[in-house]
Amino acid sequence: MRSRFVLGTVQLGLPYGRNQSLPVMSQQAAFRILDSAWGVGVRAFDTAEAYGVSAERLRSWSAQRGNADDLEVVTKCNVNMPELSAYTATRSAHAALSRFVGVHRVVLLTHGAVDAEIWPAITAAAYQHGASAGQSVYTPREVARACKMREMSRIQAPANILDERAIDARSGAGVPLDIRSVYLQGVLLEPAEQAGRRAPGAGKIATALRTAAAALDTDLAPLLVAAMLHSIGGLDRVILGVDDEAQLAVISAALEVPVDTMMQFRDAVLPLRDDPDTRLVVDPRTWPAQSAR
Repeated sequence: MRSRFVLGTVQLGLPYGRNQSLPVMSQQAAFRILDSAWGVGVRAFDTAEAYGVSAERLRSWSAQRGNADDLEVVTKCNVNMPELSAYTATRSAHAALSRFVGVHRVVLLTHGAVDAEIWPAITAAAYQHGASAGQSVYTPREVARACKMREMSRIQAPANILDERAIDARSGAGVPLDIRSVYLQGVLLEPAEQAGRRAPGAGKIATALRTAAAALDTDLAPLLVAAMLHSIGGLDRVILGVDDEAQLAVISAALEVPVDTMMQFRDAVLPLRDDPDTRLVVDPRTWPAQSAR
């Protein structure tokens, strides 16, 4: 059965939380996570130029394991530059794709939304490398706009149980989605006090989620993932980032959550969507600068 999960590799190449005072995860630890993900059936791995050494580590791991024929790499090219043009976009695309020559399936995403003038340069570069092309975007409006562009193979966007606007924005378009930030950069799993420090207003949201999960005698993380699996389509996927291989147990746990349990959880927490605090918390761009990770 095709896995509905993608492993996000950002933690494999950057200091945790992008706090430069903390060390980068060791390559040995990164390979253990990649091996464990492979062991539970994950075949797609998300990386980017901006993720430190994660792309290099993913390529080295795949070469050592000899799994390029079965691997899917979702890589991103930088388009956030002062003078973006078709030429600079093409150079950025080729740089990202050149890291994964020999991988059977590669999806090139722009690391940010691009307009219809730049988009053909991205698709042309992807075609030259035998890859497909898509966009990694942020807002529902960007999702809707990307869905209308030709040769759009996949869109990556944030969503979670409190904010499914990106999924709604896809509407009737047939473009598959990769959903990131299911835990809202970890805030939804944190104790109330810690969540509140990172995102004002998040404390009571974290408390409500924990209370709803406790009432069902079920761990919170699998419920959050199961709720997303319920909301997305059959070709859509959930991106999970982990700090150690043990956290990958959430995959099997989420798949084993009974539908009735998941629906009770959704019913209990959906009223939070209308809370004014939630509207701010779901957008990490409004958090204090040092809090988002």
